[in-house]
Amino acid sequence: MITAKNLSFGFPQRELFWNVNFTLEKDRHCALIGSNGTGKTSLLRLIQQPDIFTYEGRLIFEDVGRIGYVSQFAQRDKEQTETVLEYLSRDFLALESQITAVCEEMASGENLDALMEHYQQLLDESQAMDADNYEVNIHRQLHLAELTEKAGLEMGKLSGGEYKLVQVIRQMLRRPGLLIMDEPDVFLDFSNINSLCRLINSYPGTLLVITHNRYLLNHCFNKILHLENADIQEFDGSFVEYNFSLLAKKVELQEQVAKEQAEIERILYELSASCTQSV
Repeated sequence: MITAKNLSFGFPQRELFWNVNFTLEKDRHCALIGSNGTGKTSLLRLIQQPDIFTYEGRLIFEDVGRIGYVSQFAQRDKEQTETVLEYLSRDFLALESQITAVCEEMASGENLDALMEHYQQLLDESQAMDADNYEVNIHRQLHLAELTEKAGLEMGKLSGGEYKLVQVIRQMLRRPGLLIMDEPDVFLDFSNINSLCRLINSYPGTLLVITHNRYLLNHCFNKILHLENADIQEFDGSFVEYNFSLLAKKVELQEQVAKEQAEIERILYELSASCTQSV
């Protein structure tokens, strides 16, 4: 789906990542982890808009389609009177309106080839979003997030955590080829973290998520990309398995160091014994 080959990017003062290689396969739930300031958000921006950045190496996109995005800074408008249900329905009603308008234009008999192409594009988008069942899907997602009772509430009256969850739901309902989320857990309490966990685990598509939250890391992802020291470690498996892998490598390295030290001591002992005999 997305392949990075010898990818390098940074600024004059600092290289963020250098000659990194990784692959993000279709329908994987991938966590992008690493210390603050290592370049995780920059990598997400590069994937979203590669044409506006100067970088070295290659980013290969295969059948990715539209990319959705949830920012860590979801600022709600406290004056927004649109209800949660209306807000989540907005994209689908707009698409339905576009389809109706194209059909009306086609009735005139002019520019049929161009209109048919546009019509087919809209139908493909509608099918990809499962627009025929959007109301059912909205209520299903609200139920998963324990926000069913908020469906009729004005958006401006949601709490900050509830508003963030609604942003996640909106992007998931649009069913992009790749959904990127930058620390969606920021400012969420434990109840909302549980809701986010259920939403992530129920999502059938491809996810690339920056998070530091151990609960989400332990329960939601089957691939890990670890960005640290301008390099990326790629691991196919859960975060728990990744930590076991790191521990195993650490133990293996310690054992190797101990063997090398023992060998050095053996050689020094033999040299010392040889010198003593010579004297």
